[in-house]
Amino acid sequence: MNKLLDILTYYDSEPAEIVQGFIWLFIFPIIYTLEHGFNPIIFLSIILGFCSIYAVVNLTLRIRKTLSYAIYFFSVIALLLFFSKGDYIKPTHWIWFLISLNALLNLKTITNRYYIKKCRKKIEDERLR
Repeated sequence: MNKLLDILTYYDSEPAEIVQGFIWLFIFPIIYTLEHGFNPIIFLSIILGFCSIYAVVNLTLRIRKTLSYAIYFFSVIALLLFFSKGDYIKPTHWIWFLISLNALLNLKTITNRYYIKKCRKKIEDERLR
């Protein structure tokens, strides 16, 4: 069990970030529009999805950490949107719990990585003095 916790804490987060990006860029807007019609929140989903993929490829860990917070909060909002419309009865919508859990684990991993990297840099800077 400890090994599993270590893997979930320290694994590479980039693949999960890319998957989350594709979910919010393509999958959520399509599913939500087909089931409930157009909603302006779809634009936010598309922007978050694109930014997530772009950040993994081009931006710093600090920005990726901030985006992870946004994606986690958005996944909770999406979950509430589905369930507020009475969709908790449909078993296929329970997958959004897994997406939210994945977003939370990804947030934890990126945040750990960010602070470990920051701490190592601080230690290295003190050694050079």
